[in-house]
Amino acid sequence: MRFIPFLISFFLCVFCFVNISGQYIFKGKVKGIEGEKPLPGVTISVDKNAVAITDSSGVFEFNSSKEVNNIDFSYVGYQPVSARYRAQQNLVIVLYPSNSFLSEMVVRAFERNTGLKNIPVTVSVLGKTDLERYGNASILPAVNTVPGVKMDERSPGSYRLSIRGNLLRSPFGVRNVKVYWNGIPFTDANGNTYLNQLGFGNIGKIEIIKGPGGSMYGAGTGGVVLLNSRMAGYKENSISINSLAGSYGLVETNIAYRNETDHANYSLQYAHQQSDGWRNQTNTRRDVANYTGTFIVNPKQSISANIFYSDLYYQTPGGLTLVQLNADPRQSRPAGGPFRSAGQQKAALFIKTIYAGFAHDYQLNANWSNTTNVYTSNTRFRNPSILNYQRKTEQGVGGRTVTQYHHHNVRIHFGGEYQYGFTSTRTFGNQSGIPDTLQFDDEIAAKQYNIFLQTDINLRENFIINAGISYNNYGYGFTRLNSRPVKETTKTFDPVFVPRISLLQKIGANYSFYATVSQGYSPPTIDEIVPSTGVFNPALNAERATNYEIGFRGELIQDKLYAEAAAYLFNLNNTIVTRRDAAGADYFVNTGKTNQQGVELSLNYYPVKNTIHFLQELRLWTNYTFIKARFKTYQQGVNDFSGKKLTGTPPNVFVAGADAVTKIGLYANLTYSYTDLIPLNDANSFFGTQYNLLFARLGYKKGLGKKVKGEIYFSYDKSFNTPYGLGNDLNAAANRFFNPTAPENFLGGIKVQFNL
Repeated sequence: MRFIPFLISFFLCVFCFVNISGQYIFKGKVKGIEGEKPLPGVTISVDKNAVAITDSSGVFEFNSSKEVNNIDFSYVGYQPVSARYRAQQNLVIVLYPSNSFLSEMVVRAFERNTGLKNIPVTVSVLGKTDLERYGNASILPAVNTVPGVKMDERSPGSYRLSIRGNLLRSPFGVRNVKVYWNGIPFTDANGNTYLNQLGFGNIGKIEIIKGPGGSMYGAGTGGVVLLNSRMAGYKENSISINSLAGSYGLVETNIAYRNETDHANYSLQYAHQQSDGWRNQTNTRRDVANYTGTFIVNPKQSISANIFYSDLYYQTPGGLTLVQLNADPRQSRPAGGPFRSAGQQKAALFIKTIYAGFAHDYQLNANWSNTTNVYTSNTRFRNPSILNYQRKTEQGVGGRTVTQYHHHNVRIHFGGEYQYGFTSTRTFGNQSGIPDTLQFDDEIAAKQYNIFLQTDINLRENFIINAGISYNNYGYGFTRLNSRPVKETTKTFDPVFVPRISLLQKIGANYSFYATVSQGYSPPTIDEIVPSTGVFNPALNAERATNYEIGFRGELIQDKLYAEAAAYLFNLNNTIVTRRDAAGADYFVNTGKTNQQGVELSLNYYPVKNTIHFLQELRLWTNYTFIKARFKTYQQGVNDFSGKKLTGTPPNVFVAGADAVTKIGLYANLTYSYTDLIPLNDANSFFGTQYNLLFARLGYKKGLGKKVKGEIYFSYDKSFNTPYGLGNDLNAAANRFFNPTAPENFLGGIKVQFNL
């Protein structure tokens, strides 16, 4: 009987030996042809089954029962490689960039991380080249080239962002648009986004998802913006200094250190910007320090950090009536009736924020991966205005986790997001920029979370189904401490499911058509629930939206002409609009329904591209936006505004440009844009003037030896319609709609990079 255990042990050993000896090791490195850059994230497949993914150094390793295999190497933006390889070789695989526009454009929208031709929704991408076509002082002119997107600036430093006409809720700031920075929530639990606290140098890439993105990103019917920092290039170890000066006292200095090693990529930068402004009472100052880093823990794990501190100050001149505008467009709001002027009240905003976000990426195996991030933020906010003086402290925490499963033709994402914010706010009277008598002492808590599931299925090689759904829960708690008895009032919105389904059909290698049906859900922000009037409004309800959309992307001429087109029908219920009382304080109401129909077109043509001649590249491009936006049902007292044009939305916007790059380093960028008349109130009795803008930049880049690179540039922008405004007040009391903008600006800058 003792022989039986021995026999079992013998066969087990033989089995293990056979099993081990039958495993062959394949390992190597994948790199791009440009500068022999290693490529992380390359998918390695055997018989169309993914078996490995390259790490941050481009290295891969996997086992196989076969000594020789047909192995495929695929990476977005590069031509795939397929060949037979033998085990134990130290493989070095070189991938060449694809010549297709569609393949070169890589986007992260809806966690797809794939080429634009595989995205079944409308997404626009602004890369480093697009952002640097202008004066390097603001992202605003670049964002305003995107079809369907309008970025406003009521005064220097005061930004608003509208996607497809959703500006009704934004007297100031960015609302109804969810913003992420390096994949971490940047829009806080209160629903606000302090986009103006970021400097130009903090952003290296912008992706704009148009239409409701609630199936994965939670609240917001307007869209989603994904910001990414500019990281170090391949083996870069440099210090760069960018200084510029321009009209009306504009000065900026940006200093950055960037470094990439085999196991880390990080940057540290500081920027200071200040300006006197064109109008009275428009001084600005912004200081931003930012650290961003990604570190490879092992071939399967990496951690990232994104930390910044921003100190922003800008004066607010206030809106003007048409008579005041024509008399002196450079004046700030004068005194009138019982109210003092903007200058007398020293109207301004002081915002200090520290934000820290951390992320962990884990590639469990070729099929499973997870990304989890957390953040915390603290904002100190002071706002002396014509009406009052507000001081508040906002504290926020939150996190997001996404798990992905990928096998054959199926990709599944699931996860959730949680955010909590606590705000302590006090409102005083304003006595010439000094807090006076206490009016309100409030505490506000905001909590929101969503759970989401998304599936991508390739039914056949060229047909993709993308579907997602999320469960959303939001609520506020409000306590007024200076009234007796002190009690907490809560506002909880009914939990909702937000679905989306998209279909994409590819025709050949260069064309794709898609169709999308999605819903959106957007509860009011903290500044809408408790506006500057100081009155808590629990009757304000969430907006609900449904969006129907079709689109096309394609290369009409191979490697020469690329076109995009999208058409949509957007229906919004419980529309939230802004009102202003006689003192200029904002408050908000639900109005009814709106219908927004639109068409967006984009053409890019390269008559000259990647040549060895003097003119190395010439790009001609144009974008067009048409929006027919109307109130469907809107009754305000005895006034019926049904059928009126949607406030703040120009029906036509046209942008065209030309970019040229020469062999000697000289380059030029030229942009022209036209913006149609803008309704300034719901009754459509006042309109902002249509305007035509010209923007030109001329620069020269030169390598000064192996260690130094230099660039000098000049930019000029001019309006052919004056006075005009890049951002006006909507539904303003006493018809103070107008915030005029400087008719022209000149800027010059110099950039030096020292390679260490």
